[in-house]
Amino acid sequence: MEHKFGIFHTVEELNRAAAAQKAQGDIEALEALAAENGIEWDDAEDYLEGMTEELATPLMAALGKLELEEKELELESQLKDWKDFIALLCTEDIEMCHGVFRPDRHLEDVLAEGLKYASKHRISLPAVLTKKAGIPAGSAIGMTGRDELRRIAQMYYLGKGEEI
Repeated sequence: MEHKFGIFHTVEELNRAAAAQKAQGDIEALEALAAENGIEWDDAEDYLEGMTEELATPLMAALGKLELEEKELELESQLKDWKDFIALLCTEDIEMCHGVFRPDRHLEDVLAEGLKYASKHRISLPAVLTKKAGIPAGSAIGMTGRDELRRIAQMYYLGKGEEI
């Protein structure tokens, strides 16, 4: 991702940059700043019109970053679901929002760790399912459930729990 306005370490830094652009009346720069950080233009307009005091809340900034990372990684299916689950975690915990927004933290690392976990923790499929699915008996698949993904995300973004 290109960072014309620099890399922000906190949402407060992002909001200070937005305030500077707003004070200068540079709407194009504010629009570019918002887009670069995954902030919807409607939200930037609300900020410009004085409907909000800041361009972004911690949740908006975290969700914006996750959306940009999703597009960059071209996520589909289960990996998109995992990204959505991390977004849900952000709605529950402001510290997770700050962790996700950190410039040294990347969604791809959490997803890779989830895939690693799934690969190491394969489960055998019940015979009735393999028969109905038309796949070989004794097949196994890798699984990473929500509890495990939560643990991985919290460890990575917040440093909470056991090492991943």
